[in-house]
Amino acid sequence: MTAQEDGTARQIWARHTLCAALLWLALSAAARAEFSVCNDSFDVLNLAVAHDPGDGFLSEGWWTIAPNRCVVILREQLVNRYVYLFATDVFNQALLDGSATFCVDEDRFRILGGEECWLRGHVAASFAEVDIGQAESWTVILNASGDLGSR
Repeated sequence: MTAQEDGTARQIWARHTLCAALLWLALSAAARAEFSVCNDSFDVLNLAVAHDPGDGFLSEGWWTIAPNRCVVILREQLVNRYVYLFATDVFNQALLDGSATFCVDEDRFRILGGEECWLRGHVAASFAEVDIGQAESWTVILNASGDLGSR
């Protein structure tokens, strides 16, 4: 192989390597699942979420979301069709009507299961159900009247 052929082969190999690396980066970014919540109100919202990461339901909180801002709540693969939300305003008034009961606490929390909250030292709260279907990424939009939108 001549020096010129060797240089051409290296350029081709470098291009293929670069293309493969860019493709890998693009695919890994596209496969990233997220569940986000946006605050479409004039008040600061406090948010808790309940979801099943694969080994039973887990409720977590709190996220504080400023007006006209969005926050990524879950950054993992969503393995369940349903995610549940509980939101309060600055006066600690619940904003969402929900029928699923999960546990919350006053401070940051991660609580497995939603049964017997009081007996376990937690507070029972009514979470609203969000049906995300088969989506890998989902954004919920909350407004001051407690309406849930999505995009």
